[in-house]
Amino acid sequence: MLTRSTRFGYIEFDEQSSADEALNSLNNQVLEGRRLAVQYAVKRADRPSRQSAAPRNPSSKTLFIGNLSYEMTDKDLNDLFREVKNVLDVRVAIDRRTGNPRGFAHADFIDVPSAEAAAEFLKTKMFYGRYLRIDYSTSNAGGGGSAQMADGARENSI
Repeated sequence: MLTRSTRFGYIEFDEQSSADEALNSLNNQVLEGRRLAVQYAVKRADRPSRQSAAPRNPSSKTLFIGNLSYEMTDKDLNDLFREVKNVLDVRVAIDRRTGNPRGFAHADFIDVPSAEAAAEFLKTKMFYGRYLRIDYSTSNAGGGGSAQMADGARENSI
């Protein structure tokens, strides 16, 4: 079975000088038609916890659900929302050119308090080893069915 590349990786070096040399010589180089962005990794213990990060946008009736695995199925998403109340629609963003999921979705609720309750519930959930990134959408991306997005993607309802 072929899997989609995550397009990133970690390399651990025994010596700091080797890591410095790799960063200096490989950053911005082209590999198989893609420009490399080489950076030092920050250990998870040194980073703020994703699940404790507060939403950045003001509350609304539509949630943005990010950091979804590309392997996540509609069934997985339905299972995730099984315990969430007052959901009108959940749309997974699909790239129009490739037909592949884009790693995020939007969920519409009947009212803002329902969206806020769902955000509290979802912010601690982990799927495929990834914590979900939950925020409020600043505008409704569709209201049902497929919604065309500005960057050429579309969202499919589940």
